[in-house]
Amino acid sequence: MPAGEDLLLPEGSRLIHIGPHKTGTTSLQAALWNARPAMHSQGVGHIGRSRNPSNAVRSVVGQPSPYSTDTPPPIRQWNDLVSLIRRASEPRIVVSSEFFSWAEPEAIRRIVDELDPSRIRIAVTLRPLARILPSMWQQNVQAGRVVPFETWLHGVLDRHREKANPGFWMLHRHDELIARWADVVGVDRMTVVVVDERDHEFLLRVFEALLGLTTGTLALDPDLVNRSLTLPEAEAVRAFNESFDAEGLPRAVHARTMRFGAAQLMKRRRPGPEEPRVELPEWAIEPAVAIEREMVDRIVASGVRIVGDPQRLLDRPAPPASEATPDGLPRDVVASMAMGILVASGATRDRGMRLGRLQFAEPIEVARVSTLQLASVLVGRSVNAAARRLRPIRRPKG
Repeated sequence: MPAGEDLLLPEGSRLIHIGPHKTGTTSLQAALWNARPAMHSQGVGHIGRSRNPSNAVRSVVGQPSPYSTDTPPPIRQWNDLVSLIRRASEPRIVVSSEFFSWAEPEAIRRIVDELDPSRIRIAVTLRPLARILPSMWQQNVQAGRVVPFETWLHGVLDRHREKANPGFWMLHRHDELIARWADVVGVDRMTVVVVDERDHEFLLRVFEALLGLTTGTLALDPDLVNRSLTLPEAEAVRAFNESFDAEGLPRAVHARTMRFGAAQLMKRRRPGPEEPRVELPEWAIEPAVAIEREMVDRIVASGVRIVGDPQRLLDRPAPPASEATPDGLPRDVVASMAMGILVASGATRDRGMRLGRLQFAEPIEVARVSTLQLASVLVGRSVNAAARRLRPIRRPKG
């Protein structure tokens, strides 16, 4: 944060943090949620019944619930959030949800009108595209996708001009995201925060300054840092997804058992230093930086207030030191393990669900063990075994 820069928003401001995804949103939301009493005593309200009022925001932007195929949550959830905001008595309030970044112009106008154009302020957080790409792929895998990383990257980067993968670019063509909101609220009501990869508390200090909070009010919650999956973990989930799709089971079951179940359990483990991460391959670095350069130029030229150094967005990640490959992963074994978790959870016993090859009796030993306990043990053991089978290919020196 530039020394001496006055970031404080005027009294009466309603600060809406719109993300987008993978820009430190989980850490910020956890810090705001944990600091609610201290914030209230300093005249700042954190609005919402949870860290991230995602369902309320999904309902107004038209984003489907993860538990359904194509239906957003009911609009009453957004109306309830609006009522909470209007009733808030604190001089400044804040709402944070990355799902605001899904809003099309019509939804943005509704959001701004209902939250009072004279009081609303918008914050956008940015990280380098080269770092977002691996994180978004593994997030997609957690949501049920089956496309391998490099295949997905080619689809995103090689055909960028044709706007292939529109969902990704809706969120992460950051210059256009900022322009959509600035067209409605005005550039003078926009604050763009460039997340500092070297200082994990930088984002918290900026929001303290925006809201008039004393330094240290917001603190990182180590239990709620949203780490990305490692390569073996992501491949284990992707193998599960392929088996899951073959059974034709509903999205709600996947969300319950994998996206918000086994995948979250994986994140509780601490990967070993030799376990390969999902990293941008060398061929993809230059295309990603070239797109980033276009975005940075347009954001700077737009006139929005920028906190942090936008040139940091052009930082190139180091090429992977080794070429880790998932080919040695026993994917059928991991998939069988994961589908066993599905059966053990009882999700396949729902009335009327087509069972296909999953139509077998549950062992009594499984029935006596809690699902979470079983999942934690099986996932940890299988992923560790998979990691041992992944032998990085060292590049010759010179």
